[in-house]
Amino acid sequence: MKRSKVPTPHILIKANTTSVWDEITFAIIHTSEDWKALMAERLADISQFKSDGSFYAHIYWDAQLDYFTGAKLSNLFDKILRRHEDYIFIRLEPEEEYSLARQVNKLDAHQLFITKNGIAHYKAYGKNTGEEYWTEEFNLYRLIAGKPT
Repeated sequence: MKRSKVPTPHILIKANTTSVWDEITFAIIHTSEDWKALMAERLADISQFKSDGSFYAHIYWDAQLDYFTGAKLSNLFDKILRRHEDYIFIRLEPEEEYSLARQVNKLDAHQLFITKNGIAHYKAYGKNTGEEYWTEEFNLYRLIAGKPT
């Protein structure tokens, strides 16, 4: 796993959980041209609510990411994602993602929250525990344009 200065199909983002079983520290969002097109469509749909002062966010049932524990990767994680960054484009070696430690709980009810200003975050719940898993916020307009934080 390496930082990338150019857009890639993978974004490493800080994540957290209320779980006592999992020590989630990051997630990897999988972006593709289809994902970018869908996000652009959703942003266009939400833009009509910009003038509505009581509108906060629209929620989609969506799961274009995986959550991981970074306990064994703390040094690598710190080199990839700097203190002031919440997310960054990364390059993954083939099959590298499958070797990373994932959450223990089975996740359910994956959600994508998008505000009227294009700020978004993912959230999911432990299927049997109800524990919450979430990512830091990110700017969808910047991601679609291929710009890092």
